[in-house]
Amino acid sequence: MRSSVLFSYLLILLATACVDRISFDFEKPPNNSISISGYISDQPGPYEIRINNVFDIESKESTKIPISVKQLKMSDNKGNSEILSEVNKGIYQTDPSGIKGQVDGVYAITVELFDGRIYESLPDTILPAGSLDSLYLELKSKYNSIGEKIYSYDIFFDASYDANSNNNKFIWKQTSTYQVETHPEYAQGACFWMPEISKCNFVPPCSGYRNTGDNIHPVFEKLFTCTCCICWYSIYNENLILSDDHLTRRGELNGVNASNIPLDKWTLAYKIRVEMSQMSLTDNSYHFWKAIRDQKEATGSLFQPITGKIPSNFIQTSGNTTRVEGIFFATSINSKVKYLQKFELPTEVVLSIPTEKPIKAGDCRDAFPHSTNIKPPFWID
Repeated sequence: MRSSVLFSYLLILLATACVDRISFDFEKPPNNSISISGYISDQPGPYEIRINNVFDIESKESTKIPISVKQLKMSDNKGNSEILSEVNKGIYQTDPSGIKGQVDGVYAITVELFDGRIYESLPDTILPAGSLDSLYLELKSKYNSIGEKIYSYDIFFDASYDANSNNNKFIWKQTSTYQVETHPEYAQGACFWMPEISKCNFVPPCSGYRNTGDNIHPVFEKLFTCTCCICWYSIYNENLILSDDHLTRRGELNGVNASNIPLDKWTLAYKIRVEMSQMSLTDNSYHFWKAIRDQKEATGSLFQPITGKIPSNFIQTSGNTTRVEGIFFATSINSKVKYLQKFELPTEVVLSIPTEKPIKAGDCRDAFPHSTNIKPPFWID
């Protein structure tokens, strides 16, 4: 009996060790939960909503698969509404000249799936954002494990709000964007089969180079524009910054440390655009973000338990009942932007090449997280 049990365990280990986990891009059955996330603000659109199917792989984590829906509508309390367009699978946007958020306006979305399920968000109001008064940085340095001096900038902000009003709930978001250029034509080795030329292209096709020789003696010529040579990357504040940690009786916040930006030859290859945003929250949206923050902080504590289920501001009005998560909220935004340039650094600062995140030869989108090869509309060369 003991030997048969051991043999069964051995079979399970062999089976799981030899099979890689594979993700398939197909519609999941309706018993999987759905995730909806996005917001409308008093800033110019388009506004973006993302729809995903969510299913557990192994209780410790979940996978999100973008899905298309039958219809996604955004509406306000004045009778205005707009059907959003799908710009990429699971990503929906309003028209730039369409519905626009205004302070004191009330907004909601309705999501209809192809299987008949319909979800509606609870109406949310745009409250005044207060004022983001200043954005400033402080140069930091330390030595890494090999004794090399590395530099970074701590990001700080000052803000204010009307302490006498009921609008005292905010979230602050920091986004730093930088540009990097790679050389995918150097990433030779793999065979990218190109039916149009009936041969292998041994460099990524997005490089614009094509093999004009043969598979034995390849010759590469630049025939097309590279679409994966230049990318833009974003760094976000790791910890959620909410107003409950910073509110004062005077309605002023000073010297709040938002984030840290590493300075090296990649992040400062051109420049870094730092944007700090102060976003107003209603009670409903505030409780959502607070639950997210509390749960994240609890996972790093030996004594504080996980706080439980993350709230959702969606209700299901039709179809087979399934769980819905995420949030659609309305917000007013006050932002400040600062650009960092290499020539602004003190002369003694020598930028390093980080070994822990080397630029991989190949598609620039694989170099760092939060990447895109589409130039952001705010980026100025």
